[in-house]
Amino acid sequence: MWISESEKPLLTAIGNLNFTNPFTPERLELEKTILGPACRSYGRVWNMHSATASAQSNVERIKEISEQTACRLRKRLDCPTVLPTEEERDLYEPVVLYHLFEKYRGAMSERMLADPEETAYPVYRKFLEDYHYFMNRPGRTLPSIYTPEKTFAMYFQIHRAFYHIFDFIAGSTLEAGALRAAIWQSIFSSDIRRYHRVLYRRMNSITTLITGESGTGKELVARAIALSGYIPFHAENCRFEAAYPACFKPVQLSAMPQTMLESELFGHRKGAYTGALSDRTGYLEECPFCGSVFLDEIGEINAETQVKLLRVLQTRRFQRLGDSSERAFQGKVIAATNRDLHQACAEGAFRSDLYYRLCADTVTTVPLRNLIHGESGELLHFVRTLSERILGREESELFAPEAVQWICDHLGAEYPWPGNVRELEQCVRNLIIRGSYRPAEPPGKEKLLETLLGNCGLTAEELLTRYLTVLYAQEKSYVRTAERAGLDRRTVRARLTRQA
Repeated sequence: MWISESEKPLLTAIGNLNFTNPFTPERLELEKTILGPACRSYGRVWNMHSATASAQSNVERIKEISEQTACRLRKRLDCPTVLPTEEERDLYEPVVLYHLFEKYRGAMSERMLADPEETAYPVYRKFLEDYHYFMNRPGRTLPSIYTPEKTFAMYFQIHRAFYHIFDFIAGSTLEAGALRAAIWQSIFSSDIRRYHRVLYRRMNSITTLITGESGTGKELVARAIALSGYIPFHAENCRFEAAYPACFKPVQLSAMPQTMLESELFGHRKGAYTGALSDRTGYLEECPFCGSVFLDEIGEINAETQVKLLRVLQTRRFQRLGDSSERAFQGKVIAATNRDLHQACAEGAFRSDLYYRLCADTVTTVPLRNLIHGESGELLHFVRTLSERILGREESELFAPEAVQWICDHLGAEYPWPGNVRELEQCVRNLIIRGSYRPAEPPGKEKLLETLLGNCGLTAEELLTRYLTVLYAQEKSYVRTAERAGLDRRTVRARLTRQA
């Protein structure tokens, strides 16, 4: 027997790390199984901001355990009498995969971040030596479904997915964790074993629709998915087939006239319309197998373009404007909207057949108010991230706590951020420049209030007190607070004094 019965639970848990969505509770349970009492707790969900020393400690310890385990089992293979069974190989190979993933994580991630346009990864040669050592035995190769080229390509894909999901989706609430898990599924599906077998080359045929309120980061979700797709690796020259930044091609559908829009998407022949002075290649034609075309505000396109887009999704074929020859679309379509497309279909404003082609995979973004939940610590994460783009890391560390304190004092910790992250970014910029921020009257105020009030969990008395508290924080005057609320000054004073 190559592997003892007592070793199997640990090997199974380490191996399952390869096939588990890391943003789900299952990942945390696997860490507990592997580390036992030594497992350190670090919160409800895994995210960039809560990747504390505890989380890193768990990852590093599991890295050590996987290396020790893989090396110990490999040494046993040197014994000529050891004949691994199929069950034992199925336990051993995933442990090796996880060990090699962790061993080369630093080198791959550093190169990926240092030069995103670089496609050459010569570290593959060293990886290949390790791969052959662990997957072979003297005089014999273990049969395996995990080829070195594809394994290396998937390591690179996982590194990109981790980075972009962490970088684009902030927050440590359960809602933030669920959104990250949903994005991971849009990249790898819910069954990573099946993804490894067949889906890695077929995910581009499945359209992803991103829905959610305006300003909730739908383009960031699209970017994370597009930049994390599978890119084939060629061992003969140690290069990936494409630079991953080129895999995201965004098109703002509502920002251009109809003819220009179709030219952007499909391309055109010279003379196809006035101003078409030369042939043009559209985004659909430029998009490689590993790329994605992002169609923002998909709910705004007219009926004619809907028909053409439907044909692309059905047949993966299209024609340039003014051309009769057909061309192939190899990539993936990611679409986004803040409209209720199902309702638009019922009203006849959007084709139902196109809608059902779009919604095969749907991701719904989370409003900022749900990500923050009135917690100043959560707000701080977002403010620090947004201010860092303007002030740099060092200065943003000083500015962010001051900004959060101003927001809590003047808007209130429960301010609902009707403009979501986009409004918070505007607030941050105002605070940097002017030291204050006054919210604009949001569009659709009645609908927003209906949504917020229906879910706030406050009584009428509590709601009024909270409302007056926010007004007073802004006005610093009982008189002006009473004027804005339409109440008697003495009533306002009494209620706020009683609360204090």
